[in-house]
Amino acid sequence: MTIHSIELRGISKSYGNLSALSPLDLTINKNEILTLLGPSGCGKTTLMRIIAGFETPTTGKVFIDGKDSTGLAPERRPVNMVFQKYALFPHLDVFDNVAFGLRLKKVPKETIKAEVSKALELVQLESYKNRWITELSGGQAQRVALARALVNRPAVLLLDEPLAALDLKIRHHMLNEIKRIHEETSTTFVYVTHDQDEAMILSDRVVLLNKGGIEQIGEPENMYWKPKTLFAAKFFGDTNIIDGEYHQSSQDEGRLSLPFGSFVLNGHSLPKDGAVSVSIRPETISIVPSADATSSHCVGQVKDTSFIGNRVIYRVTVAGGTLDLKCQQLPTPGSHTLAPGTSVALSMKPNSFVLMPA
Repeated sequence: MTIHSIELRGISKSYGNLSALSPLDLTINKNEILTLLGPSGCGKTTLMRIIAGFETPTTGKVFIDGKDSTGLAPERRPVNMVFQKYALFPHLDVFDNVAFGLRLKKVPKETIKAEVSKALELVQLESYKNRWITELSGGQAQRVALARALVNRPAVLLLDEPLAALDLKIRHHMLNEIKRIHEETSTTFVYVTHDQDEAMILSDRVVLLNKGGIEQIGEPENMYWKPKTLFAAKFFGDTNIIDGEYHQSSQDEGRLSLPFGSFVLNGHSLPKDGAVSVSIRPETISIVPSADATSSHCVGQVKDTSFIGNRVIYRVTVAGGTLDLKCQQLPTPGSHTLAPGTSVALSMKPNSFVLMPA
């Protein structure tokens, strides 16, 4: 039998006439990294603050390790939170910042010394224990905040956009550090972000929130390749959204008509024939010289290019008015990007298309 760290049952939150969270149920498994992902104002931070005890739900209950914790104060929950702003004390050194919570609990001095040393070793800052917070880089300060949260050995660690203030390179390094710390502690991590890349790199599961409700839950790979709604397809990764018509011709085969061509699909099924929205990921579209085009290719013209080092993003104008398709290619050493105006042919993989009701 699976032991769950957190169960949210019928949780909602309203501020007067404003609904921040619609009634929702969510189970967070023990020892997993679960990410709450979504745009600003979708309710992800409100949901985390309800778990932490900083907000009281309008309806519903919070269970932590099987115990009803809805009415418990934050300090009585087996939960610690790491904030975006770190909330470190500038008048204390690194050691005293990490030791702060243990001293409030009146833990013996020798135990504090041992536990703080373990926590600083975990975040690889043991040699920084006498440094002032103002002497640390952003990444180092974030690791001190992690150590201060982990020293209390919480059952659940809540991280509210903890890397938002860091630059890209440090952010990626810290994501790897968070994964390493999670593996070494086996603590349940609940992570809030609006950054889809962070969610894909870090998570065991992702909860995509939209307008106070859960849009979709799943593993990152499944969320990327099998979005269930138009919002999920647009928010989770880059994609082309095309309107079309779908007709099921047999149990295992259907025909999809798009402005730039008709495609036979195998294994797709929708409740009924008719108008659909189709998600086509850029990396599933290949560019070939127009001279090599066959009847199965879609012809077009390069509108603009974006060289991003490990990939090139092309926008190609194809039939159907001024329809632009994003196509992603891997560059080869010494190769040059195609110039705007170049005629090209596009090869697509119809069975990678994701069809949703329009």
